[in-house]
Amino acid sequence: MKNVRSSATGRLAAMARKHLKYTYPVKGGRYWRFRHIPTVGDVPLPGSPGDPEFHARYAELLEIAVRPCKKVERDTFAGLISEYQRSVEFKSLADTTQADYIKTLFLIEEELGSRRYRFTTRAMIKAVRDGHAEHPRKAHKIKQMVSRLYSWAEENSLVPDGFNPAKGIRQVRPKGGAKEIVVWSDAEIALMLAGCPEHVKTPVLLALYTGQRRQDIVRMTWQQFQGDVIRVRQSKTGALLDVACHSELRRHLDQLRGRAKGVVICTSIEGRAYTPNSLSQALRRVVKMTIGLPDDRSLHGLRYAAGSRMSEAGCSVAEIEAVLGHQTFKMALKYASQRLRAQAAIAAMEARDAG
Repeated sequence: MKNVRSSATGRLAAMARKHLKYTYPVKGGRYWRFRHIPTVGDVPLPGSPGDPEFHARYAELLEIAVRPCKKVERDTFAGLISEYQRSVEFKSLADTTQADYIKTLFLIEEELGSRRYRFTTRAMIKAVRDGHAEHPRKAHKIKQMVSRLYSWAEENSLVPDGFNPAKGIRQVRPKGGAKEIVVWSDAEIALMLAGCPEHVKTPVLLALYTGQRRQDIVRMTWQQFQGDVIRVRQSKTGALLDVACHSELRRHLDQLRGRAKGVVICTSIEGRAYTPNSLSQALRRVVKMTIGLPDDRSLHGLRYAAGSRMSEAGCSVAEIEAVLGHQTFKMALKYASQRLRAQAAIAAMEARDAG
């Protein structure tokens, strides 16, 4: 069976190299990269050939790769972006983070590429941000990325100390406020687990009992599961965590391990490793098919539920923050506090009625 899978992987790699220009496989075809981005080198691709997110990203990168190469002057934004992308700081970022940064850097280069970054004003940067105001998240990422470019330039003595025209530009707020991430209730979690297929139940349990992000869940390997703990290297922070393995999660993984054939713990219904996007899509499909579950329940909402459960169990602030990070901890604590107050109010009403 192993020889059949390796043969199929080899045929897929050969076909991709022939028909998907500039791509190549890594680690036996588990990951793929695009090798022909000017000023950057190679870039990670999501999933594998055949996945929708793979081909959507491949089309974006191919369009960039075939653009005519322009001479880049070092004192322009295009030159600054080029130097930053070749820096140790950029190359030390996780592949997913690099890919995310590159999307925003391309937007900045298109808008400001020929401008001299030492003479760029706050009004110019704000104008670029405002050009994407209909997409508030994208607009804010542009502002954040410009600010990061200037902080890196300052670290490398390319601009005077403290010179950052992006500093102080406020975030564009969407109409009606930011989209709220809804925390799963205990009843919703029970409903999900009762009718959830195994290929989705496993990542749901991992999110609920480890509190990790989807990009870390899809990368978890059986080697990281060590019985009483799951050892996690967080892709966003780089932190190495030993997360205690809840008895329900441990029982599920112990049963699953005997039938597991791959390296990663979570696999799709076809037996393939998830990407972060394909995992979210799989969860959404199951949520929509489960009677009684609202459509807006997400993996991130399970992280908040994990945090609120830790708080209710008496974990310290430092313990919860170590697992979730500061921002997610704050939102989880807010939800846990509201739920405890609601429970206390009902208990008081029942005591009054009983009296």
